[in-house]
Amino acid sequence: MDIYIDVILPLPLWDFFTYHVPKEWTEKVEVGKRALVPFGKNKFYAVIIYQIHENKPKDYTVKDILSILDEFPVVNEYQLKFWKWITEYYLCPYGEVMAAALPSAFKLTSETKIWLHPDFSGEISSLTEKELSIVTALTEKKALSIEQVEKLLSKNYVISQIKNLIDKEVIIVYEEVKERYTPRKEVFLFLDEPYASDGNALAAVLNELEKSTQTQLQADILLLFISILQKNKTTYIRKADFIKQEQVTEAKIAALVKKKILSLQTMEVSRLELFEQKYATSSIQLNSYQQQALDEIENAFQTCDKVLLHGVTGSGKTELYINLIQKTINEGKQVLYLLPEIALTTQIISRLSAYFGNDIGVYHSHFNDMERIEIWNKTLKNDQTGYKIILGARSSIFLPFSNLGLIIVDEEHDYSYKQFDPSPRYNARDAAVILASLHHAKVCFGTATPSMETYFNTQQKKYGLVSLYHRYGGLQLPKIQLIDVRKEKCKDRLHSYYTQTLLTAIENALAEKEQIILFQNRRGFSLHLECNQCGHVPSCKYCDVTLTYHKKGHELRCHYCGYARSVPEKCPECKNKVLEMRGLGTERVEEEIEIFFPQAKVARLDYDSTRTKNAYQRILSDFGNGKIDILVGTQMVTKGLDFDNVSVVGILNADNMLNYPDFRSLERSFQLMMQVSGRAGRKNKQGCVLIQTYNPKHEIFQYLQNNDYYALFERLLKERSIFHYPPLVRLIKITLKHKNQETLDKASTALVEILKSRLGKAVLGPEYPLITKIKNLYQKDILIKLFINKQMTDNKQFIFSQTRELYRNISFKSVRINIDVDPY
Repeated sequence: MDIYIDVILPLPLWDFFTYHVPKEWTEKVEVGKRALVPFGKNKFYAVIIYQIHENKPKDYTVKDILSILDEFPVVNEYQLKFWKWITEYYLCPYGEVMAAALPSAFKLTSETKIWLHPDFSGEISSLTEKELSIVTALTEKKALSIEQVEKLLSKNYVISQIKNLIDKEVIIVYEEVKERYTPRKEVFLFLDEPYASDGNALAAVLNELEKSTQTQLQADILLLFISILQKNKTTYIRKADFIKQEQVTEAKIAALVKKKILSLQTMEVSRLELFEQKYATSSIQLNSYQQQALDEIENAFQTCDKVLLHGVTGSGKTELYINLIQKTINEGKQVLYLLPEIALTTQIISRLSAYFGNDIGVYHSHFNDMERIEIWNKTLKNDQTGYKIILGARSSIFLPFSNLGLIIVDEEHDYSYKQFDPSPRYNARDAAVILASLHHAKVCFGTATPSMETYFNTQQKKYGLVSLYHRYGGLQLPKIQLIDVRKEKCKDRLHSYYTQTLLTAIENALAEKEQIILFQNRRGFSLHLECNQCGHVPSCKYCDVTLTYHKKGHELRCHYCGYARSVPEKCPECKNKVLEMRGLGTERVEEEIEIFFPQAKVARLDYDSTRTKNAYQRILSDFGNGKIDILVGTQMVTKGLDFDNVSVVGILNADNMLNYPDFRSLERSFQLMMQVSGRAGRKNKQGCVLIQTYNPKHEIFQYLQNNDYYALFERLLKERSIFHYPPLVRLIKITLKHKNQETLDKASTALVEILKSRLGKAVLGPEYPLITKIKNLYQKDILIKLFINKQMTDNKQFIFSQTRELYRNISFKSVRINIDVDPY
């Protein structure tokens, strides 16, 4: 009986593809392994085997697979079930889920190469000079890549020459498939036999070397080698490390190898950082409030698999996580510790590794392809050599866990858990619940400012709720002081964008050798430049946005597409030479604060200052070690960072957040301001938070000053129940994009008419968003509100099918459609 497999291709395709398995591969075929398959005319792809069966497709000719690439499955059954849920819930193709889940080094690449045609007679009279150069090179080399041909002819476009040679049957083209992952290998030195196992033989050879002045140095090096082995309690030394020792040279090592006293061996080594365990988890001393909270969490887990730990900033939630992790790994199970930002791993890993050593692995997108493969493989191993704990950002939910016992979702409110582009647009916080259910694992959410969705689930008794209202060490929460910018301005106490009250607080903190954090949720120097005569504002040529001025580089830059241009010397409209800066970005704050406090060391923490691999870690390390006095930052400074000496936090413009036109703006403003406030006064004394605002009577500030999350929750829930917003309904946003505005209008209107025929008033739009064009594509949004009932799944499938149906209309084939389930 012939065997067939359904496979997932790493392409944005909605369907599985079926291939035939030749007899030589039938014994090796297994679900979760990669297979190499032909696709199209000349391409080859590494696919994941999803299903094995004996049903031959009737509507097309089935191709054979070329090979099975793995000895063992690289994707397990839990992952395939998880991928299926992601695909169905977020309405995205399997191929996009596979592309997001697998490290790119797992994906084979094919490279076009040319060979001499096997029937080529050698007749060259009809060849041009450049064609002859190619043939001559092929007589010396078996094959050439397109890149090699380009270098040979010193030109970038060589397709015409290659096509001519194909037509003349001089060459043939084929695709060479490359495996992208290669293990790292290094050379190690061993004692050769019999010296490794026979001490007497080793003593004798040492004695022999010491007899001659010519070999005395070899004896010294051998003694050094033996002493290092004994000190490190090992049987080998990395050659690159040994050669760094004094008097050790390549020639002296080669002499000992030649005499068969030492031997060289190439071994695979890990690219991953190793950690040293310093303490036992039993050494953690919980206070009475922490112990009570831990007991409540464990009791809640008896009846519910999901628990929210609502603990104020600085209450010691991490110590509770460590206790939960230890209990889980004692049961022989794995733990996934999720963080919203890569940067947060810097502080957390130093704390967790001190207790768990090399049992913990770190996974995020800043690792290179080879490192990610090694972490993947170590997670796949459910034995003593594999990872027991993974600390990672949202992409780590796709790792191949086989025995997951606990997922910790730290700072669960953070919208960085949501993937925006590209698809799949999943929320790792919500997906973690499904992943845990597949493994029958527990989930612990932790935050000082819960998301509406998570807290609503606790009120509906779907999740357990444990509260921790006391800071560790008995410290009080920071004092929140509102500064009325309007009044300060009237009293001539406003200097640029900084009130005198704020500047005085900074000055006093610096005098006490304390540190300050200033929060401004806009990067760049100023929001835009504006002509002071005609009001012209430079805008992006590809997007419907103004350009932000960046003093570093003295350029105007688009934060959506990356377009940049130099600052014009005069207004392009009226030729006026005076262009004024409007608005405040972190770059400008950094410069102006340095002017106000020239003796202070000021640094900036935002996207622009942390582009390099270790920049974020370096800035945080310097701030933690007291090398930086004032840290200016965007929301990066709000995310769970722990510093001992911060006494003052300044929020420079609270109104920008509050006035943003989004139904979540009040919730997000509370979360951001409460989180950044929590950076103050975490160790030695009560901190102070100063909030600059033109509207100090806004209700959000009362919730902040009273730390009254529940009152905010009740107020927002009442409002959202009236207007039908999450968590009471599910949202789906469909964004259509096209370079032609008229085509976009027609396509979006056509889609809305079809959707309204079934869903009625639940469909809103189509409407242009605040930014109507990005990267030369106009865009329109359709918002759909689905009630959580039995019809929701069917309604989602109807939405999905109609978006696909739109593509079948030839007029709309070029329209891009993005579906975002549970948009943020």
